[in-house]
Amino acid sequence: MKLKLSANKKNEAERLVLTIAIGLLESLENGLLTINDCENYLFSPCSVSILEEKGLSGDVIEIVELGCELEDIQSLRPAKLKDGIRDLKEQSKE
Repeated sequence: MKLKLSANKKNEAERLVLTIAIGLLESLENGLLTINDCENYLFSPCSVSILEEKGLSGDVIEIVELGCELEDIQSLRPAKLKDGIRDLKEQSKE
C-alpha cells in the first residue's frame, strides 16, 4: 500500500503526523491495531528519515522514534506498555 499525503506548511505537516500518531496509539491501546500495524503505518526508521528530510521539528520526530520503541517495551517490559502508549499519546497532544 502506498499513501501520499501533502501539506503546504511545515506546521500543517507536523499537525498531520501528530494526529496520525494519536489515532494509531488510540487504536493500539484499544486492541484495534497491533504494534506491527503501527510500525507499518508510521512508527519506523524509514518514517523518521523522511520526516527529518522534510525538516519537521525534533519534537515530532522524537514521538515517531519513541513509537518505534513500542515493540521493545512489549517484549522487554510488557507491564509498562500501556503506560508507554498513554505517555506517547499525551506527548503527541502537547
